[in-house]
Amino acid sequence: MSAFHLGHAGAVALGGAAGALARYALNVGFVRAGWGGLPVATLVANVLGCLLAGLILVWIETRVDAAFWRNLLVVGFLGALTTFSVLGIELWQLLRAERWLWAALMLASHTVLGVAAVALGWRIGRAWWT
Repeated sequence: MSAFHLGHAGAVALGGAAGALARYALNVGFVRAGWGGLPVATLVANVLGCLLAGLILVWIETRVDAAFWRNLLVVGFLGALTTFSVLGIELWQLLRAERWLWAALMLASHTVLGVAAVALGWRIGRAWWT
């Protein structure tokens, strides 16, 4: 398989559009419902994305054109809905391989570095634009 396949790129784009619309719908729904200012839509998107990732991983194994479906549903749809689902898949793969320490380190790294990157970006943004 070549590095770039037009049909697979189209699948990513189509899945990404659907995932982005699903994320938008979640945001609108939870903002309308209130939830006391808590980022519940993000939590729901992340957990739902991980649930769907697990289901899709099993379903894809039954498909003839698994690469197409992986690009449409995992890279495109789940990638737009949440990248947390991809982290969930990667951690699950490490756990299935009994690489406990690496799984713990990856989880801690994503959490700590992610929050640190948000804080750094916020500080840089404040310095540049306020």
